[in-house]
Amino acid sequence: MNSICRFHESNRGMGIRSGLQAGLVLLGMAVCGLAAGQDAALKVHPELQDRWMFRLGVYSPSVDTTASLNGSGGRVGTSVNFEDDLNLADRKTMPTFLATARLGERWRIEGEYFSLKRSGSRSLSKTINWGDNSYTFGTTVDSEFNSEIYRLAAGYSFLKNDREELGVVLGLHVTDFTAAIGTANLGTKKGDTLAPLPTIGLYGAYAIAPKWLLSGRVDYFSLKYSDYDGKLLNASAGVDYRFHRNFGAGLAYRYIDYDLTVTKSSYTGEINYRFSGPVLYGVASF
Repeated sequence: MNSICRFHESNRGMGIRSGLQAGLVLLGMAVCGLAAGQDAALKVHPELQDRWMFRLGVYSPSVDTTASLNGSGGRVGTSVNFEDDLNLADRKTMPTFLATARLGERWRIEGEYFSLKRSGSRSLSKTINWGDNSYTFGTTVDSEFNSEIYRLAAGYSFLKNDREELGVVLGLHVTDFTAAIGTANLGTKKGDTLAPLPTIGLYGAYAIAPKWLLSGRVDYFSLKYSDYDGKLLNASAGVDYRFHRNFGAGLAYRYIDYDLTVTKSSYTGEINYRFSGPVLYGVASF
């Protein structure tokens, strides 16, 4: 009787193990089938064919800011490094947003926005002339340097197929700058300017696989335009992966460099402003 019970228990254990093995095999077949089906359905990277594309990212650049603000009567402002002289953070993390719409097969329009705002306080290691004020050695000053960046552009892809794209883009890189230095006794002198700088550039993309895409772009401006004289360089390169037909994630590196002389009533002086660093983003396209 005991041997019969042991036989039945052994058979039951073998049945359970066999059932588990069969279940695992079926689950593996299902996963492989789904993966194969998705790969079979995704022949072209979605970003090369979808009409709408949206990116929401986190940008963490290192920042270097030098500016001067001239005063009245020909008073020349001191060139001030806001990170070294005034203790502003030299690295800041901020959100970014980019949207692109295709108009037919080769035309596209895009818009982007991000904002970098910082403030600091430091005892001065040198005398600073800022606007009509002079802040002497040893004075503790408060400062801020803010920028809001809007980029609007229209592009045409002269090379476009299921695997690669290359085009030229005309755009407007609009930046709202605010730079201020002050103390409670002397007050704050602030310069602000809205710089709408036209740019020309190139963009490109290459699908190394249906789910993997390399992309890059560069925009450039260098001439005397209205109240601005100088240059602007905006460049980025990255890679993204589609874990779903409509959704993915990517990593890019971005570099932006302003070198401007401004002659406006609200700001007369120079701005040298550059930041560079990684961008981690999520992407959706339809």
